[in-house]
Amino acid sequence: MQFVISETFEFHRQARRPGNYFGLGVAMAMAYAGWSQGWALMAIVLCGPFLALILVRLVLNAAEGFRLTANGVELYSEDRHRNIAWRDIANVTIGGDGKGGARCVIHLRDDSADDLPATGGFSPERLGQEFRARGVPVWRVRPQTDPATQAYLQ
Repeated sequence: MQFVISETFEFHRQARRPGNYFGLGVAMAMAYAGWSQGWALMAIVLCGPFLALILVRLVLNAAEGFRLTANGVELYSEDRHRNIAWRDIANVTIGGDGKGGARCVIHLRDDSADDLPATGGFSPERLGQEFRARGVPVWRVRPQTDPATQAYLQ
């Protein structure tokens, strides 16, 4: 099977974002200012929990996402990491998430299914376009679809 698109398409969400580093800088600056002004206890009480929360988020770095490569789909989240070859995918079902993003379920040839993580950053049309470009049949769920299919995507 030849693919028209061979470059990697990837999207992920993770805790190591600029906002968290900015928060870390603000918390450290506030703790240092309090400490240097002789308010050591206040600096620890007020900035310590916030600083600890940001450091824990950065160290654990909870990430989830997917990659569409030349060989298949790679899914990863906190509790799983899975590679699915293109030949094992029967089709995908794509619907809206109600917030302007997409929800995607990958249906495999062995009659199992897997949810594609971190798809909220794309419109259903964009995600469908990426799968179609790689030769995967795409089924779209419309709001008028039967409740069982909508519940499956929820």
